[in-house]
Amino acid sequence: MPGVADVLGPNGPLRDAIVSRLDTIPCQQHQYEDPHKLEIGVGIEANGLSVLPWSEEKIPSNSPLILVRDVITDTCDPLWEDGTFHSIIADAVSGSDINPRIKRPRFWLPVSDVAEAIRIMVIGNKLPSPNQPLLMAGRRPWWPEAVYAEAAHLWNRYSASVEGTHGPSTLKEPPITPLPRGQDNIVRPNFDHIDRHMRDCGEPNGWRPSGSLRLAIMRVFANLYG
Repeated sequence: MPGVADVLGPNGPLRDAIVSRLDTIPCQQHQYEDPHKLEIGVGIEANGLSVLPWSEEKIPSNSPLILVRDVITDTCDPLWEDGTFHSIIADAVSGSDINPRIKRPRFWLPVSDVAEAIRIMVIGNKLPSPNQPLLMAGRRPWWPEAVYAEAAHLWNRYSASVEGTHGPSTLKEPPITPLPRGQDNIVRPNFDHIDRHMRDCGEPNGWRPSGSLRLAIMRVFANLYG
């Protein structure tokens, strides 16, 4: 069965996730039929829709554009991330201290949320306006210490399951990490455009990524140590 779009760009986990989600759309539910199939560029520009890494500098584009910030992929993809998330996970597993250069919070966004949002836009035939890029990022800021604590707890729980050594410490919820001073002063992404756009696509709550950070950490475990 022909797909709803030609997804172009270098191979990688984000492109794979988008292709996988678009492949679930029945042909009768989309409006992009050959010879006018939608062209989506992931990591490159394309005529129909471009999905590019977010940058603090303005990215010019002649096509509808989605900018992805702080995306979490199962394996580290340098096109989309700088390795921070995977570095924190590796430190938590080994019991090492967090790299001192990792200080600022990040708005982590599981790759599944990016793929699902694009699927919803394609089904509704509601792509971004070429002159108004959409920014995708997680709504909640995650400090490195909080991600580290979550990963360390999940790794201890996983190890206890493998070794049959569960106890109260591995079965309880991870400890709450206190927020650092100045947490109210961080600059948050502006989600006005993406929130309105998702509502136009029929999402009553707008831009509300549902992907679980805990599940994202477990998927990294599976790829690093499975």
